Amino acid sequence: MGEIQNQENILLIFQKIIEQESKTSTYKFALLRAVIDLITAQSPHIEDRATHVAIPVQLVSDKWLFYYWDLIAENYSQIHSGRNLAFEEQLRELQKNHSIQNYWDFKQEFQKPNYSEELKERFVSLAKGLNETILKNPVKYIGTSMGKGYNSLFQVEAGKAIRGNRITGYFDLLLNSPKILLEKSYFEGLKVYGGLLSGSNSIIMNWVDFMQNKSLKGPLKSKKEETIANEDLAVYARRSPLDLLLQSALVERQTASIRNFWSQKMKNGHSVFCTWSGEPIKKVDDLAIDHAIPFSVLFNNDYWNLVPAKNSVNSKKSDKILSKQQLSNSKSRLLSIWKEYQSTTELAPIFLSQCQISLTKDTEISLEKLFDKFLKINEGFVDLRGMESWNFSKEAENIN
Repeated sequence: MGEIQNQENILLIFQKIIEQESKTSTYKFALLRAVIDLITAQSPHIEDRATHVAIPVQLVSDKWLFYYWDLIAENYSQIHSGRNLAFEEQLRELQKNHSIQNYWDFKQEFQKPNYSEELKERFVSLAKGLNETILKNPVKYIGTSMGKGYNSLFQVEAGKAIRGNRITGYFDLLLNSPKILLEKSYFEGLKVYGGLLSGSNSIIMNWVDFMQNKSLKGPLKSKKEETIANEDLAVYARRSPLDLLLQSALVERQTASIRNFWSQKMKNGHSVFCTWSGEPIKKVDDLAIDHAIPFSVLFNNDYWNLVPAKNSVNSKKSDKILSKQQLSNSKSRLLSIWKEYQSTTELAPIFLSQCQISLTKDTEISLEKLFDKFLKINEGFVDLRGMESWNFSKEAENIN
């Protein structure tokens, strides 16, 4: 009973931070959402200390790029008085001048083990700027409502300075990242209650409210002059802040490379099987690319999370979490899929890099160990979030 009471008190602390603490920008929302997302995804780079956990700031910066990419591109105000976010100019320059169409294209370049000379300086500079902004702003000020002054919620553990001449790619940024420390009691509280605070709930809705109560920064840039004549509606069908924060409209497009991979195998006469039912997918039109752990809860488009499925099975699974029985039934197929990605020249470098960022710190990839971590992440949504689990049923498939 005491532990439950303590967790409820922690929930109240976070609710007070989100709803009542002074905010001149959306930095506090972004920091707390990033930490919750990293805890939910069970990042292998979160480290245990005696009384705290240590989270590399670089991982938080990576999440910020996901959150802010489209909000900045579409000119939604994120700070009082029409000012720019500290890293905004660097991000806009990348969006404008380097043919990076969206966050997911950027992510594939940014998370490479080795950067091109053209982008290295810009990526390193962007990472340094983001890390410094996070440490000097929300890490310092979040939690002041707890009455303990600055750095009440997060403390800073000294890390190696990022020196551009020593960085070759993303893993060097991660290795040299400073770390923020969070007490284990708060960590456990966020593990249990993070879904109530984030997702489509409190953090995001307060973030949306912040944007809707601020004026746009400067004149809107025309999108092929599609401005609606009525000045009250002159927002040329911009995507809503909620859509941008949830990235719901981009999911299908960003599975294209994996879809093309499986479609081509089918066209070349290779058998492709539904990951969940085990049945052959006989026509390309019946091929769906499923997020094994739903995008709506993990916000993850990594190759290891994208698997072939029959359209009808994918529709039944929807945004449900896989049951332990289903994962046991599908394990051999899932390992076979990952082995295909691992052995395919055009997919392997990205697949391996994504696994080392999201699933394991090991430089040598073991598919069995990847499955164990995948299973643990999946089970967390059922055990800690109480989400509905799903198991393929042949009878239900036949009925429909």
